[in-house]
Amino acid sequence: MVQDSSAAWFGAAGFEVTGVGEEGGEVVVSVQTPDGQRVLCDGCGHRARSEGRREVCLRDAPAGCGRPLRVLWNKRVWACANPGCGVRTWTERAELAGPRRVLTAGAVRWAADTLAAVEGSVASLARRLGVGWRTVWSAVEAVACERAGDPARVGPTARVGFDETVMASATRRRRRRFVTAAVDAATGQVIDVFDGRDAADLRRWLQAQPRWWAETVEVVCTDPHEGYRSAVRSLKRDGGLRPAVAVAADPFHIVRLANQAITGCRQRTQNETTGHRGRTGDPLYGIRKLLLTGQERLDAQGLQRLQSALDQGDPYDEVADCWTAKEKVRSVFKTRDPQQATARLDDAIEWCAAPESGPELHRLATTLHRWRDEIETSVRTRTHNGRTEAANAKIKDVKRSARGFRNLANYRPRILPAAGRKPRETQPVIKIRTRRPSSDA
Repeated sequence: MVQDSSAAWFGAAGFEVTGVGEEGGEVVVSVQTPDGQRVLCDGCGHRARSEGRREVCLRDAPAGCGRPLRVLWNKRVWACANPGCGVRTWTERAELAGPRRVLTAGAVRWAADTLAAVEGSVASLARRLGVGWRTVWSAVEAVACERAGDPARVGPTARVGFDETVMASATRRRRRRFVTAAVDAATGQVIDVFDGRDAADLRRWLQAQPRWWAETVEVVCTDPHEGYRSAVRSLKRDGGLRPAVAVAADPFHIVRLANQAITGCRQRTQNETTGHRGRTGDPLYGIRKLLLTGQERLDAQGLQRLQSALDQGDPYDEVADCWTAKEKVRSVFKTRDPQQATARLDDAIEWCAAPESGPELHRLATTLHRWRDEIETSVRTRTHNGRTEAANAKIKDVKRSARGFRNLANYRPRILPAAGRKPRETQPVIKIRTRRPSSDA
């Protein structure tokens, strides 16, 4: 009875715990398979005879309080009783650990789950297990690649979003390297990551996807990056994607362009009126954050402060025009009526393209006109890259936990198990009505 409970505590089926001790600050557990097992030779099928046991040292997942756990497996050695068989001796095999492995199967699963939860790096796990970096990564990489390549992981994707992130920063001898994440815009699940952010890179990745998956795509959401849009358009012409696939521009990035126009105009006006960059006490510098705040979020005091600073530091009303243009662009995405959104977009383009507008608004008008169809598609389909940006944040957490990556072969197996999991199915929240205090209390 004691052995059964010990085996259940140890978590290894078919083993019995023969001893538990401590040595050098580590928990040492001795295990073995019970006697009386019947084993047949794989070569001839005759019953094998026991040649004794041999102790093998393994590393398991840390025990309570994070203490290292060492497993001493008293491994049985078998020999074939048939003299004519070519098989002589072999050691027993079990699910506890693979042949010639240092880590147990439980330790490998624990390390893979810890990396997927972004709760440590490979180096930190190697220190906790008391082994080398290569030992942990060679075992975890196989599990991570198996999870990333699971066919059931990625299903039909009606709305897919693409966004790039920096994989390796630029150095004196190396250019900055980007990777693109393909994300299910409806669920936030990372479908895959691939090298580059150009049109050729996206086209190559889309062509490598299964045909059944490409036929399920209805909307592609991107930031205003010409490379992504041209790749989708070329694949629609060549048959890689259905002609009905629409491209949507992410609302966040469109409004961000309007905010950048305000910042550029404010800085230019600041230099023209004062002859220096923004300083504490300058009217425009003091409202740099208020200019980027939505009008509906400003109270009466904030609006009065904004108007007073514009009256003092904006003699030609250029910054005020940019602020009005920003609010017009924001109003495009506030409505669910496509016709009303189109009318508001035309109004914003006309306002920015006016001859009296500054150079920042002229550039914004050119971008809005160029991405007009994609902006209308975003409003009509209610598609955005919010979940794609959230997945990118998870990817950056993975990169920070590993202190950077240099090759995509190690980067991709780390990302997909961490950010490529399907969202959990949460149970509906049951509201509990609290009892009102009685009037007698």
